[in-house]
Amino acid sequence: MYRCFDELDDAVIILDRKNTVVWLNRSFREIFGIESEAVSGMDAGNFATCHLAPCFEDEGSSGRLFEALRYQEEVSHAACRVRTRAGDLRWFSFSCRVMTGEPYAGMVLARFRDVTREDDGATSVRPGSVYTSIGELIPYGTWTCKPDGTLLYISPSYLDLIGTTLEECRQSGWIGCTPLEDAAGVLADWQHCLATGCRWDRELDVRDPRGGYRTVLSRGAPIRDGSGRIVLWAGINLDITARKEAESLTAVRAAQQAAITALGRRALEGAKPEELMDAVVLRVAEHLEVEYAKVLRYLPDEDAFMLEAAVGFDGGQIGTEKVEGGADSQAGYTLLSREPVIVEDLSTETRFSGPPLLRNEGIVSGISVIIQGDRGPYGVLGAHTRRRRRFTRDDINFVQAAANILAQGIERRAAEEALRKSEEKFREIAERSFDMIYTCYHDGGIAYISPAVHRILGYAPDELIGRKCRDYISPSSLPAWEEAQVGLCRGEPVEGLEVEFHRKDGSTAYVELNVSAILEDGKVVGVQTVGRDITGWRQNEQLRQQAFYQIERNIEQFAVLGDHIRQPLQVTLGRAELIEDPETAAIIREQVERINDYIRQLDRGWVESRKVRAFLRRHEQE
Repeated sequence: MYRCFDELDDAVIILDRKNTVVWLNRSFREIFGIESEAVSGMDAGNFATCHLAPCFEDEGSSGRLFEALRYQEEVSHAACRVRTRAGDLRWFSFSCRVMTGEPYAGMVLARFRDVTREDDGATSVRPGSVYTSIGELIPYGTWTCKPDGTLLYISPSYLDLIGTTLEECRQSGWIGCTPLEDAAGVLADWQHCLATGCRWDRELDVRDPRGGYRTVLSRGAPIRDGSGRIVLWAGINLDITARKEAESLTAVRAAQQAAITALGRRALEGAKPEELMDAVVLRVAEHLEVEYAKVLRYLPDEDAFMLEAAVGFDGGQIGTEKVEGGADSQAGYTLLSREPVIVEDLSTETRFSGPPLLRNEGIVSGISVIIQGDRGPYGVLGAHTRRRRRFTRDDINFVQAAANILAQGIERRAAEEALRKSEEKFREIAERSFDMIYTCYHDGGIAYISPAVHRILGYAPDELIGRKCRDYISPSSLPAWEEAQVGLCRGEPVEGLEVEFHRKDGSTAYVELNVSAILEDGKVVGVQTVGRDITGWRQNEQLRQQAFYQIERNIEQFAVLGDHIRQPLQVTLGRAELIEDPETAAIIREQVERINDYIRQLDRGWVESRKVRAFLRRHEQE
């Protein structure tokens, strides 16, 4: 294997695990004039001090290199100036790597790459060590070209990225040697810049030898002499992969947030639970970029889950497929742990066993969160993929937000359904009630009134919707009505309020109202009222009062009539005593006595009438 390095232009040193010299390749022997046999088995520190040190012009850079060899430290593209065996001063890029693959693990490979820049004698571009060092501080460094685009120099870090050498880039052009996603388009742009002298500014998607792509921002400009003639092109290659990934991630998170907003709006609009579930699993799979997403409803009596909505799974399993709870499934473990659960590799998972629902699909990685209801967990929302993936905290937050919206939507729908049933029950009771029941809001008038209003006031319910109750109250009842409104505005109930209403036919109806306030956010916005028709009772009361009045008059008349009769009788009796005819006088006295009996009977009737009156008064008070 060592002799393979003899084919390289770079100077190579190989150190074994004991940090002693094993091999110097052909280029090293030619550049530095040191033979392998002379240093084989020598400690790396002694080798650097005794044999390499005399070749270095810059003690500062050589000290860093020698320290890396002595302690087997990794170094990437350190610039150093070396006097070669031929006596030339040349610039080299030094790299030191500790090998990891067997059977060479622990051994060290050190490399010197000639990076001296020349233009075949026409124009010498020899920037100093400061320029070279600054270029290597930039990810993928700097480059310079002749006016026709022939490469003069490009940083070693970029050469490592594209897996080629400076000589190959000089022969084929650095654009041609770069493995690009859109090679033809990039080359056309570069040739346009060379032809017109405009600035070069292009993002390059470069295939990485280790897999994937790196995004490189390549920028350059022509350098002109005093006459305006282009004498050189210079530029940089900047690694912006991290920035592009951050921009992509930001766009992903923004899309996820927009999806959560759309799901929340759909839940507020009253989507049915099954519709909301379908929307949630679809959006989670789409914006998390996974093949599978599912909603499992928890069945506490069975300690199991029912598949209620899914993406990626067989549609026939929805509503029929059950998953075991507890440690037999990821969903069960999620409920037990009471927190989100992430699986990177289901085949090596030890916390729980994967259910057939996941294993049959070849699922490798996944994430699951609890769908938490008000009275306990509704179930679990999961997202899964067949490729190995490491989910992040942002992924957890996205899935949990979707689960929270689903939980709120389910709870809201259940509450609305309960309210609807309650309203239907209330309406059924109101429809059958003998009393008039109505709901009236300050800003909208009567919203509902029961059919009993037709019997009591003569109006059909539809005729009063949107109208104000006050419009149908007689002026005589308005003071009591206004007084009641004051208490209602404070949220106080009103009971037994007797109000006189105008009927549709113009007659009067007396209604006893029991009123309670409707509150929203602590503010009275309307009233709920039950009205009982008391017109008949009021008429009976008036008749009773008239009866009492007549009794009072009769009693008074009895007393006055007795006094009026007694006075003429006394006169008649006195006249009888003066009559000389005894027989006539006897007849008169007999008739007077008979009249007195009648008066006494009237007195007894008066007394009895007073007793009856007293009894009725007591009964009325009771």
